[in-house]
Amino acid sequence: MSTGPQITPQRILVVKLADLGDALATTPALGALRQGLPAATIHLLTTPAGEQALRTLSLYDDLIIFPKHRFDSPPALLKPANLLAGLLLWQRLAYGHYDTVLLLHHLTTGFGTLKYRLLARATGAQHILGLDNGRGNFLTAAVPDLGFGRKHESDYWLAVVGLLQIATAAMPLLGPPPVGAVLPAHAERYQVALHPGSGTFAPARRWPVARWAALADRLLADSIAVVLVGGPEEAELRRTFLSLLHQPQALRDWGGRTTFAELGGLLRQCDLFLGNDSGILHLAAAVGTPVVAPYGPTDPHAWGPWSEQPWTTVATKPNGVVVLQAGPHITLRATIACSPCIYRGYTLGTPAGCPDRTCLERITVAQMYEVVHARLSQVAGSVCA
Repeated sequence: MSTGPQITPQRILVVKLADLGDALATTPALGALRQGLPAATIHLLTTPAGEQALRTLSLYDDLIIFPKHRFDSPPALLKPANLLAGLLLWQRLAYGHYDTVLLLHHLTTGFGTLKYRLLARATGAQHILGLDNGRGNFLTAAVPDLGFGRKHESDYWLAVVGLLQIATAAMPLLGPPPVGAVLPAHAERYQVALHPGSGTFAPARRWPVARWAALADRLLADSIAVVLVGGPEEAELRRTFLSLLHQPQALRDWGGRTTFAELGGLLRQCDLFLGNDSGILHLAAAVGTPVVAPYGPTDPHAWGPWSEQPWTTVATKPNGVVVLQAGPHITLRATIACSPCIYRGYTLGTPAGCPDRTCLERITVAQMYEVVHARLSQVAGSVCA
């Protein structure tokens, strides 16, 4: 690890051009930065999705919103509208008079590295801090990038902030502030939120929807309240899910009906969150709701629900599925050589996964049901009753 700047930064730009889950994963680092440098001016460069995740948090002084997806390929840079947007961003960054830039990204591709190098150049900042996997020769101080999954993403960003010689221990994941009760009271002892989707990025992360429906049926038969959640873009998936239920009228469907803050409030009211690797999973963890999730193409050691405690194996099933626990959260994953396949080592891997989804198919409904019941037996009862 190279040494960070031997000054107290006055104007800091944090760069995290991310979707919902990755934006939430930066909150421990942003909290440490705000706590360690309370007098500094902190600006955050992020995407519209990142703005949605972070806008209610008092961890920065200003947000700069930039549509990263418009610049995800070299040809896109040549479009006149994108060129203009890029020039306007360059101008705004130059006028920010930043002395320090914190780059909270892996330098995974050559083109991506070029974009981050240009962003850093635009600021004119003297100190550029980030992760270095061999592409970061433009960084003035760096944390070694050990590869995806060698550390949790939140721990990587805490290490980058740590280059400023400030304390980073015991910083929690943060979600939107409480908005009051969203769900009505229920008579059941337990209430769980269930999300069968995974957002728009990498649908390969989804456990089969028929298995989510079978799990929901078993929980409803046990008089456990099940609340369906998800974004408006997942309406067709939710219709499929509901069509597979034996008693769809017994389930509470809140999918696509809440704002981001309301969804956070809804998840707070639940004893457990069940779902795939997604932004909503990380929102559940951020508001303090324990998570049970099947993982396959992605690595829970990198993108599992964050906890200060490391992931440890608590059970191994005869078919090779392992049960991992970190703090209040549990993940199940199959121990097969090709998993994880998305963001593997230092590469993008195969974001589309494989056609067979062997890693997720290996996880059975019975295994999920057993883990869910064991986890519910450890909670004190529904906070909604």
